[in-house]
Amino acid sequence: MTSPHADLTFVLLHGFGTSGRVWHRVAEQLGQGRTLCPDLPGFGAAGEPDGASSNASTVAQMADHVQTVIEAASVGAFVLVGHSMGAKVAVELAARAPVGLAGLALVAPSPPGGEPMTDQDRRELKAAWNDPDRLRALYGRITRRPLSGDDLQALLLDGQRARLAAWLAWPDAGSREDLSHRARAVRVPTLVIASRDDPAISFETIEQDVVPLFPALERTTLTGVGHLSPLEAPGELSAALLAWSRRLPEPQG
Repeated sequence: MTSPHADLTFVLLHGFGTSGRVWHRVAEQLGQGRTLCPDLPGFGAAGEPDGASSNASTVAQMADHVQTVIEAASVGAFVLVGHSMGAKVAVELAARAPVGLAGLALVAPSPPGGEPMTDQDRRELKAAWNDPDRLRALYGRITRRPLSGDDLQALLLDGQRARLAAWLAWPDAGSREDLSHRARAVRVPTLVIASRDDPAISFETIEQDVVPLFPALERTTLTGVGHLSPLEAPGELSAALLAWSRRLPEPQG
């Protein structure tokens, strides 16, 4: 199964509290040589003391970091694939129309106009930083399919090595930013992949607050999958991405 673009790269952006590793099962199925899975500022290796750009906390600053990574990798034609928080970052970057961008895929996306979280949800999210027990409970609440032991341990590690400032910045600021105008500026084909059973960002929220913003949109609906679809349903996710990518026109510029 190949894309019409021989050198098409999938740039996979992770969600809040995780790291590029969350995509490892999807990357295996897409082809490791065709994926780029950067850690967003303050998370994963970028959250460690010598991590690059770890002080960047706004959505635009995170997009700046990803754009720099893409340019340094000289990837050629690429698609941006963002999960949850990473989807909002991907929207901001796609709105800039970077050279080589062929498409945008949003997986269980945080709505560009702001994520509907209660004050209690925000407090619980912030309190989970560097706390394995709270993190384990959090991932138990937002998943619908069991995670492997290795994947769960990696998630717990990510929650302990993230920078506190980055961890707090998302629920306090980034998740609240209204980037609806940036979503409307996206001009490449867009795919939204969402689960009817996502307990973190509901299917109704996706239908109301994400889908109407994009003029050139396709949709893939999952069932029986929670919020961590890159780990819960990597086969379904990679199949949807490959099928969509084969229909993309050549990027302009």
